[in-house]
Formats: sequence, C-alpha cells, structure tokens
Amino acid sequence: MGKLCSFLEKHKRSFPIGLSGNTGMGYILTGGISPLSRSKGLAIDQIIEIKGFWGNGKEFHLLRPNTKNELTNEWKALCGAAIFLGIITQVKLKTQPLRPLLSWTANLSFSELSECINQAESWPNSLSLQWIYGDDIFAHAIGEIKNTDDESVMIKLLEKLPFSRNRIINKFNNMKSLPNLSFGNNNNYNNSNHSEVLGLLGPAWQEKNKQVLKILKELINKRPNKSCYIASQQLGGLTHLNDLDTSFIHRDAIWKPWINGAWEAHNQAKRKRTLEWMTECWNNLEFICPGVHLAQIHPHLEWHKKELSSAFEDWLPNLEELKAIHDPRNIMPPLK
Repeated sequence: MGKLCSFLEKHKRSFPIGLSGNTGMGYILTGGISPLSRSKGLAIDQIIEIKGFWGNGKEFHLLRPNTKNELTNEWKALCGAAIFLGIITQVKLKTQPLRPLLSWTANLSFSELSECINQAESWPNSLSLQWIYGDDIFAHAIGEIKNTDDESVMIKLLEKLPFSRNRIINKFNNMKSLPNLSFGNNNNYNNSNHSEVLGLLGPAWQEKNKQVLKILKELINKRPNKSCYIASQQLGGLTHLNDLDTSFIHRDAIWKPWINGAWEAHNQAKRKRTLEWMTECWNNLEFICPGVHLAQIHPHLEWHKKELSSAFEDWLPNLEELKAIHDPRNIMPPLK
C-alpha cells in the first residue's frame, strides 16, 4: 500500500491505506480499515472492478454493480471474503484528491486514554483515533485537512485531548509519511518472537468506557510476553454507509481493537500460554466487541470456526454455498 500511496502522490491523488504501508492486496480485500475510513469509507468500498480466478480455476471479471438490485452474491463475497474463494489478480479502485494530513501523537496514562476515547466518540468524521496499550500507552489522532477552517476545527479538538508527555501536532503530505502506531525502539518488541493477531469489532463504548478500560488493564497486566499488546482504531462515519452489501457485515462498528499475542520463537509451551491469553482477551471483550475483522485468518487454530461465525454471522451459509460452487476442492483457505 505504501507503493500505491507513493505512485498516487505523483498524480496528486490518494487512497485510504491502513496504518502500515507494508500491507498488500489483502488489506483491501479483507475490508481495509484506514485512519481516513470515517471520511472515505472502507477500502472495499473503493473497488469498482475485480479480476481473478476462482478456486476451481475459472477466470472471472466483475464490475461494481450500479444499484443494490444489480448486486450479486459473488460481488458481495469477493468484497471482504475473497481469500476463501479465489485469487485476485487485479482490482480497479476509486481514488481521491491528495490533501495534507494533521497528526497528533502522545503518550497517555490509563485515565487519559479513557478520556481520549470518550472525546473521540463525538468527533466529526474528519478525525479518527488510534491507540496501542502495552508497557506504555501511545495514541495517534489523524485527520484530513480540506481547508483552513477545517484545520482550525481539528486543531481545537486535538488540543483538548489530555496527554502525559511527548505530544506532537504536525502536518504530513500522505498516509505513508505518518508516524507508526508503535512503541518506537522499545527492545521488548523485537523480531525474535512469533505472533498472532486477532481483530475485533464493536460499537461505541460510551458509558461502558471505564468498564472496558478496566478489563483492558487487567488483561495487559496478565500478558505472558512483553511484546503482547492490545491496540485499536476508530471507525464510523462513512464506514456505516454502504450503498452495496459486502462481506464486511459489521457496518455499525466504531472500534476495532486487535489483540497481538507474541511468544519466543520455537517455544511451544509459551506459544500455548500466549494463545490462551489471546482467548481470554477475546472472551472478556466480546460483550462490547462481538464482531471479528478477518484481516488475519487462523485456520490452524481451534478458534477458526468461531472467528468465521463472528465475522460473517448469517452471511456465512451463503459464503459456504459459493465456496461449494467456485472452490469445491477447498484449494483456498477453509470456511469451516
């Protein structure tokens, strides 16, 4: 996505890429949640043409339907669940005018994170909040500047946010140039670990804010490895408005917390303990985040069936029918 961002910048255009510029086509096809999604929509909402091969080897070329009446199950399935059905070789995407971005970053205390989340839930669609919670708490608010008045409004909102230290408000040319949502050079977050990631989806926390944060604090205190963390990004706005149905069914979601579980490479006992911690996190957060975002899939883990059910709900049987037609030999990842 970083290369796409750089290419489009030459033509003064942009695309709502995610927090990492290192992701590829999978980012788009699994939904594509960007810090700009609240004002631009999901990445799958930008698709206007798809080419590829079904699991059975047959080639396809689908154009975005103009109306819901023209919508096919195949289009709905490919926008959010393509990985289970076939291989995508080409997509045609809508792009937007390139505009500067406003960035706010800071380290927070536990209570400050609670207040930042509370404020963000009443923000205009032009702003979004991302945060990561491990040994420390780091937050990143991002907004697109459409004009001088818009910038003034956003700065006033960002200046209301509490912080402990290292607050920086800056402007950037594109998403690829933004600071990473990470703990910087902290040696606890190293490359000698293996990891799994589970993304959840749920509504605004509102009056449950302090309850959820208390649960998060307890879970972080139980981390089996210092590289384990819980992070989140904000949805809403245009992600709620889909003129065509897709396989990203949790359109009412406001928060996408993701659980990053890590363990020492090749240590099966510690892997087992980390996966147990991830399961505990999921079980404890499910009441406020009942959905799953399958940006990562886990057919090798015992929770794969549950993650499919939580991601697709009533749409899952239809996906299974399409898989029986287009991938009868289960060449692609399983839907069971």
